[in-house]
Amino acid sequence: MQEKGIDLAWQRVFGYPETAHVRFNHAAHIRNNVECATCHGDIAHQTVAQRNVDLHMGFCVNCHREKNAPNDCLTCHY
Repeated sequence: MQEKGIDLAWQRVFGYPETAHVRFNHAAHIRNNVECATCHGDIAHQTVAQRNVDLHMGFCVNCHREKNAPNDCLTCHY
């Protein structure tokens, strides 16, 4: 697929209800060298994406604190 320039048929594994007003930007995490496995578990050895990490607010806030990443509400909520 990569050689043909075709994107993967992504399947959503994580989703937040509209009422949570949560947005997520992979680009900021990629720029800061956050490994995919940090949030997605060992995806390199999965043939089908699985939800291996419980991505709740506390998980994200703790990680942001450890890495001195922005931690104000508008970082993730709109």
